[in-house]
Amino acid sequence: MAIFSSLSGFFNRNKRKIIIASTLSVSLYYLINHFVVKKLRSFQDSLRQELFIKEQIKRRFIQTQNDCYYTLIALLPVLVPPIIDNSPTEMITKALKLKKSNLSASSSSIPKEISDSLLTTDNLILHSNANDNDLSLYLNKSKTELWRLLKIKTVTRFLTLIYSISSLLLLTRLQLNILARKSYLQSAILMTNGSKPDSVDNNEIYLIEQSYLSLSWWLLNKGWVALNYEIESKVESKFRSINARTEMSLNDFSVLLADTVDSINADKELVISTIWPNFDDLNLTLLNTTPSLINEYNDEFLKLINETNLITSSDVFANNLSQMVHSCLQTLNSNLSPLSGNMNLKLANLLAQLSIQCEILCNNSTATSNSNENINDNELAGNDYINHINDLECLDAFSASIYSNIE
Repeated sequence: MAIFSSLSGFFNRNKRKIIIASTLSVSLYYLINHFVVKKLRSFQDSLRQELFIKEQIKRRFIQTQNDCYYTLIALLPVLVPPIIDNSPTEMITKALKLKKSNLSASSSSIPKEISDSLLTTDNLILHSNANDNDLSLYLNKSKTELWRLLKIKTVTRFLTLIYSISSLLLLTRLQLNILARKSYLQSAILMTNGSKPDSVDNNEIYLIEQSYLSLSWWLLNKGWVALNYEIESKVESKFRSINARTEMSLNDFSVLLADTVDSINADKELVISTIWPNFDDLNLTLLNTTPSLINEYNDEFLKLINETNLITSSDVFANNLSQMVHSCLQTLNSNLSPLSGNMNLKLANLLAQLSIQCEILCNNSTATSNSNENINDNELAGNDYINHINDLECLDAFSASIYSNIE
């Protein structure tokens, strides 16, 4: 009882202090609790927003790379035919077949009427085209000269195709990632401010972007021509001592192609100039694409041009192109390995296989492969050369560096 009396007296004497202290303690508890909970919720919201933004950036980035792939596929019918026509290996082959058939006919004792009846449909077609002016030019050449031309033109066609396709994909990655980053920043500013700046004109932005993308005209119409000339010169130098009957292993042939590529890459400035126009060539390109921009360059357009100039002149850009071209050579080696095994083949046989690979390289099919359940649904089975270079890690790293380069 004495204890309770003592406590009762203590509370009575300090009643006011206890009430004030209790009130302050409870208030402080609720205040701290509210502050902590609010901060925690704010942190959670911020984290969710950050994760959402990262997911959006990742999704946009992946979509941009897919757009680059399909843009390349769509442009193949524009890029490929002139390259094929510039190296008329089919015409040279026809001339060789005609010379062979004429030689056989002249040395045969079979009457003309019978020998004509034994001509295949293919030879009939060849004879029907014998009056063609282009074909007649080749028919006037010797078989040795025709084989030399076939050797040079076949290798030149293949290398020009892999360089041009790799260059176009690399340039498309560069351009579309710059524009995608620009578009994302504009969207972020719009979300932050809640309204579009008065200075932004959607029509003007669209015109600038389309004008910028149209600069690939240079590679599609002029660049590959200069590139083809340089490649043919290097091929003639590297393959001079090899004739159609020379036997070599697939590895020796691959090394010879790789050496040719390295000699082409040695002139970095020339190769890059075939992909992206310099100032004088830029005017020519705009004259053929967007004449309205020639007299006065828009500031935004100039920013795009300057950034592209900076990137294309970098070692990273040249190294990426080199890796893409060598990847195509590896694909060629993989495709030919089952056919040759460890046997030595005549150059004539290798050239025939190289012509087939050119056809595969020109394929713009995007059919989805369903033959293996383990294959990703988005993996494309059409053009394995393009698929392989499109999946290179260095190319994705290059694209990511551009996409994330926010100044």
